[in-house]
Amino acid sequence: MVNERITIGALARRSGVPVKTLRFYSDEGLLPPVGRTRSGYRVYAEDAVVRLDLIRTLREAGLGIAAIKAIFARDMTLAEALRLRLSAIETHIASLQHIAAALRAALRSEPDPADIRRLCTVTRLTTEERKAVIERFYERVSEGVPIDDTWKRQMMQASVPTLPEVPTPEQLDAWIELAEIVQDEDFIKKMRDAAAETWNSGFDLAAHQRVSQEANAAARELIDRGVAPTDAAARPVVDRMAAGLAAAMSKPDTPAWRATLHEKSQGHDPRASRYWELVAILKGQPPQSGPNEEWHWLNAAVAHHLAPA
Repeated sequence: MVNERITIGALARRSGVPVKTLRFYSDEGLLPPVGRTRSGYRVYAEDAVVRLDLIRTLREAGLGIAAIKAIFARDMTLAEALRLRLSAIETHIASLQHIAAALRAALRSEPDPADIRRLCTVTRLTTEERKAVIERFYERVSEGVPIDDTWKRQMMQASVPTLPEVPTPEQLDAWIELAEIVQDEDFIKKMRDAAAETWNSGFDLAAHQRVSQEANAAARELIDRGVAPTDAAARPVVDRMAAGLAAAMSKPDTPAWRATLHEKSQGHDPRASRYWELVAILKGQPPQSGPNEEWHWLNAAVAHHLAPA
């Protein structure tokens, strides 16, 4: 009968779940009794067997007590809870695959210190923790600097290291080097100083992005044609970029401004470009591929064409 009541002992025998576990589920609110016997023993409705089957299934899927309580309280749907659990499992699988890749690399021959270093790195950090390292870097660079939040999020998303399921030794090494760069106090300070100089009250982000995109496109075209940054054909690109950057920063395009650009091209911290080379490696691309190649070309063009006479 649907309304039949069963004792905790009968429920334990029918379900195969120990009485101690049933009491625990009851105390946690997952399996509330409908009453007690005169002797004080808990009794349950017939549908407690069905509810218990669901609890066991969810526990076997790896859901915690809090998540199951949220489902029963309708604070979370079953689908939402399962999606969360699937995400956690997939993250764990990816982590195990990274460890396996490091182990394979270490076993190519007699393991050396570099192999052990790779293994320690991938076993120490999860994907989310690697993401947090990059996010922390941008947060520290932007401390006290009025950087646009949307731009900052875009930069984070573009550079968060997502290792493939089976990373190569080169990708593991790239992550190790990248992590060292973004946690270097001297580099963080230099990037913060550069950000503070750029993001002043008159900075026009949209204009700056437009100038950068146009300069990159022009550089890409000349690179594909085999034109060197020291060639005369590069001069118009440098002139347009210098004028555009001046306007984006609310500055006049004067000889002093161009001298500043030349000085920056000479004093550029190589770790800044190396950062994007490492990001490219992590994405399975050649180190000089994409915008990083154009940047190197433009920097060399500025250094040559804006050099003092």
